[in-house]
Amino acid sequence: MKSKRIFSLILAALLCASAASCGDSQTAAPSDDTTTSAPDSTTPAETEPAYEYPELNMNGEKFTILNSTTTWGFYTDIHFDEATGESLDDAIYNRNTFVEEKFKVDIDVVEENLEKTHTMLNTAVMAGDNTYQVAFLRSDYCSSLITGGSFADLSKISTLQLDEPWWDQNVLRDATVGESETLYIAATDVALMGFDGTYCVFINEDMMADLQTEMPYEMVKAGKWTLDEMHKLTKLGANLNGATDFTWDASGSASYGMLGNATAPMVLLCGTNARIVDKGDDGLPTITCESDRFYTAAEKIAAMFTNEGEWMFLNSSDPNHYEAAFKAGRCLVTIAELKASSKFRDMDDSFGIVPSPKLDESQEEYYSYRSTVSPAFCIPVTNNDCESTGIIMDALSYLTYTDVMPIYYDVTVSQKGLRNDESIEMLNLIRDTRVFDIPYIYGWTSGLYGNIQSALGAGNSAVASTIAANKDTVLQRIQDTLDMLEEN
Repeated sequence: MKSKRIFSLILAALLCASAASCGDSQTAAPSDDTTTSAPDSTTPAETEPAYEYPELNMNGEKFTILNSTTTWGFYTDIHFDEATGESLDDAIYNRNTFVEEKFKVDIDVVEENLEKTHTMLNTAVMAGDNTYQVAFLRSDYCSSLITGGSFADLSKISTLQLDEPWWDQNVLRDATVGESETLYIAATDVALMGFDGTYCVFINEDMMADLQTEMPYEMVKAGKWTLDEMHKLTKLGANLNGATDFTWDASGSASYGMLGNATAPMVLLCGTNARIVDKGDDGLPTITCESDRFYTAAEKIAAMFTNEGEWMFLNSSDPNHYEAAFKAGRCLVTIAELKASSKFRDMDDSFGIVPSPKLDESQEEYYSYRSTVSPAFCIPVTNNDCESTGIIMDALSYLTYTDVMPIYYDVTVSQKGLRNDESIEMLNLIRDTRVFDIPYIYGWTSGLYGNIQSALGAGNSAVASTIAANKDTVLQRIQDTLDMLEEN
């Protein structure tokens, strides 16, 4: 795939460096001599077409982005008024400055907590105000805005090059709905929280070395990193070490196979590609969890949450938090969002990163779960110049892909002045395999999703009756969405 070729070359360069509705548009047709690269940017391979910046002069107009922030340790900055001296901040500053100068536009970012931004956007849309040209909203809060007609159809904006690798192709595939292939949300790393909010498996390399067990990197590369292999590790990591039981004690001696939060079962379920709802042969969404594959995945996952010590749920404040416990060397693996790596850079033990495991070796691809709080990219229906917006956001997405992401990789896996090259390769794989749980975001599976998550987390794989009891509700919600799309 083109995306993997480009990004592999960027990654190789990084490793070498380590070793050493829409109104009238102001756009004009792209010209052959407009090919430009941002200063100090990573240039795509010569065999790939260079990025062609369309002609656009916004005459200093303000371009306002509504951006969601959190207090949970995510990197949510997408704009800086000046360079800060921090490599990632400055890469973003340089990206935005180049786009501002290229298109004579003034990028302005309004930041608010992700619990409020969907309401802010809805208020503006209901008032008919073009207050925000673009928004990054908590993805699982988007359902009512979609059904309420608040978003423009991204598939109809010609200046968004959505088939290019700087737009997440997995999300686009899943988020396109209905016979008209309507697309209301997309994913771009302009908002790095979308990557920060991707779940993966962190491993304690020092503990694995002490246990004389194989690091999983080669298994991942060979396509053999499966639930069974991960379960072997979680069993191996459970050790009382003189403690009387596995009851959590922040100052205790017991070590654990796996720690995480309540989302962990669904992260593993996503990794097996056993979906509650998926698209059928006709391209329309339908319930797909009544399959042998789904029930097999449920059995394997529930088994990982059954035995004391092999699994521990921790989600309270430090030091009784799974991230703090992993940093303290108290567990062999933890299922956590990539943003947790920022807390592990100064941990005494070395850590590594691998994707969620497959169901079995016959599964062709890995799948990495994007947190449902991760932001979705949208354009409000009140935007009266979607084509110009498309030009600006496509350029920002491209420059993020070439110039910002290599720096993000560096910052994410840095520890004790070194870079774990194996984990950089794993990050590349995780990036290519990220998926949103679109049925949950659309609100189709709410209720059923939570019931399955609770059952698996309690070590109970008997979810068939729960699925049967919720099936009709899920199918009706899907049909309601399809009916709404047809009306629009």
